[in-house]
Amino acid sequence: MAVMWIVFGVGLATHPGAYSNSPVLDRQTGWRELAYILGNNAMLLLLIVFGNLFVRFGNITPGLLILVYEAIVIGWTAGTNSFLEPFSSVMAANSTFLRIGLWETTAYVLLCAVTLPKSLNIAATFPARQWSRTCTLMEIRYSRPEFSIAALGVFSLVGAALIEAF
Repeated sequence: MAVMWIVFGVGLATHPGAYSNSPVLDRQTGWRELAYILGNNAMLLLLIVFGNLFVRFGNITPGLLILVYEAIVIGWTAGTNSFLEPFSSVMAANSTFLRIGLWETTAYVLLCAVTLPKSLNIAATFPARQWSRTCTLMEIRYSRPEFSIAALGVFSLVGAALIEAF
């Protein structure tokens, strides 16, 4: 969140007129939009999860890097008002973030946190000179609390998509 808000501030400072004279567009809503939103968000979520499960170098995984990259993209998009449907004010953009974006971001963070310690291949350094631990996908086990956190993340993502689409 800190990365996202810092990049938002930089975007807003470097594009001071981004929210003035923004065209008012009719939002698209409906089942097609829901499918589009869920598809995009699920793809990002899968990239984070698989990035975490595949490999870890010390405390860093590709999934964690994807999450940080996504925070940068969200912050920049919001700071420069580069949304598909631009907002008329910073207040409107932040209000929508609190209703939708916060829950999408929470879903990404929860699934990242649950899968981060479950990497199949772990090395102490990058690039890996040798793997300190390797296992198969079938060897990974999730506890009931971890499964609950993952389910909460998926529920959060679907809920945000429903609110955004309707």
